[in-house]
Amino acid sequence: MNRKIKIIISAVSVLFIISIIFSVIILRPSGKRIVEIVQDGEVIYTFDLNTEPDRSIVIESPNGTSNTVTIEKGEIFISSAECPDKTCVNMGKLKSDSLPIVCLPNHLVIRFCDEE
Repeated sequence: MNRKIKIIISAVSVLFIISIIFSVIILRPSGKRIVEIVQDGEVIYTFDLNTEPDRSIVIESPNGTSNTVTIEKGEIFISSAECPDKTCVNMGKLKSDSLPIVCLPNHLVIRFCDEE
């Protein structure tokens, strides 16, 4: 192996290791339990997942479609959506401060927030 190939392999290895470390930091579970549901930049609901009973909430969007947000066993997720791609449903349960659940077509964000 010549020197150029060794440098390339080393650089790719370092980038790979940095990517793994970054992913672990971003995906670590949040210790927070207060959740906000935000639509068009306005907080429409705030929940404490420690005390909130299991239930589903239908949230209408300005464009006439809706999302069903479900709280179950202290976790929150979008269980159904009328948007075309259903990315928000496929995101699963909210776990990380760094990765909120987002439905772009319906202008909806579910995120952890600081305790009040």
